[in-house]
Amino acid sequence: MKQSFSPAKRLMTMSGLVLIAALAIIASPSSVSAASAGLAWDSVMKLSLGADPSTLQPGAFDADYAAAAAAPQSSGGGIFGHMVPQGMMQMMQSGIAERHYVAGSKERTDQPQLGTATILDCSARTLTTLDLKKKTYRVVSLDRPNDSTSGSSNGAGNGPFKGDDTKIAIVVTNKSLGSRQIGNQTTNGYSSQMQFAITRASGETETHDGSLTAYYANFATPAVQCSAMNNPRSMKAGAEIGMFSGVATQIMRALQAAGMDKRFSVKQTGPNLPLGNFAVYQALAFDAHGRSMTVITERGNSRPIDAGDAEFSVPSDFTREQ
Repeated sequence: MKQSFSPAKRLMTMSGLVLIAALAIIASPSSVSAASAGLAWDSVMKLSLGADPSTLQPGAFDADYAAAAAAPQSSGGGIFGHMVPQGMMQMMQSGIAERHYVAGSKERTDQPQLGTATILDCSARTLTTLDLKKKTYRVVSLDRPNDSTSGSSNGAGNGPFKGDDTKIAIVVTNKSLGSRQIGNQTTNGYSSQMQFAITRASGETETHDGSLTAYYANFATPAVQCSAMNNPRSMKAGAEIGMFSGVATQIMRALQAAGMDKRFSVKQTGPNLPLGNFAVYQALAFDAHGRSMTVITERGNSRPIDAGDAEFSVPSDFTREQ
């Protein structure tokens, strides 16, 4: 019997399927080494329901980022606790703003709407969470899975989908869109048609069609060699944003993981996507139970950064929580 889903339920179902791939990928070390000089950038991620992906084009990044950063984040129950028309419209219109810093073995992500930031130090094996409003911080070890602050007994590196036999096969047909200047970056564009076949351990298989329009710069996206998501403690801190804004990024990571993780495979025809390169713009669309859902990612203000930059340190006027 064919089930009927409300728009909110459709969104949750499709996001859940993608999240399986996301968490499985994050549970493994990244395959991309950090650039020696490091990189900082800002990003905005938006959600669009029912839009024609072919009509979506890069916008004015600074204006989009300012609008997203100024929009208040819904409170009480998280994003999926607010799957009501008003909450959905707010997210679709304003999006989610983030700031990213990656250099050496360190990675920092700021969420202006939440007033929080996380600093991951792979060498020190620590994850530091800052409350930018209260000027407090807490530090947990990636190697202490039973820390009382974690709220989980799962070990670091085990991830919530460790040992899961879910397999994802991705078939991609690409065509070149040529070069394009976006902001101060010269990019190469691609249009892709995708099909995802998700096979669970039970043998149940689901297929979903998708499309991608992306413009890549000619330099690599840096990444650290460990992941905060290796430790379920960071799931709580990232859940508010990850369930929504991580969709496009995690699918691209799934594409990158093919060939390194036997659960994921990808077959490309046409010009191969430069998956390791910095994506200045992406519009990733899915057919979720007959309705189109598109996650739009814009990036701007990219600049070099060093591992010794102050952004990777806790400010001296912050107080540590016990």
